[in-house]
Amino acid sequence: MNDKNKQIGKRVKIARILIDVTQEDLAKRIGVEPVTVSRMESGSRNTTAVEIEKISKVLNRSLSYFYEEEEKKEEKATLSISSDDIKDLRDLGPEDKKFIDELIERFRKEKK
Repeated sequence: MNDKNKQIGKRVKIARILIDVTQEDLAKRIGVEPVTVSRMESGSRNTTAVEIEKISKVLNRSLSYFYEEEEKKEEKATLSISSDDIKDLRDLGPEDKKFIDELIERFRKEKK
């Protein structure tokens, strides 16, 4: 498996989890088997451009989100989450941070 597959897979997983979509639901909505989504997320399967386009629509992310190179280390987000979650969220870029900030703000407004 190559680094690009890993990057795309990691970003699919992060975006999917952040909007509470299961692998099964994502698979159904893009027309593949759940095991295919699992393999995409692990980076053990190449994801086609057509699949990325479908995934980007379902997960409400730009196509560039999946392909852009990782940002500088010092720009990574600091999150108060479990150590298990950190493994999946370790390499957040600016678009990820913005998305999480929007989610946090939405939760704060709903809490009030």
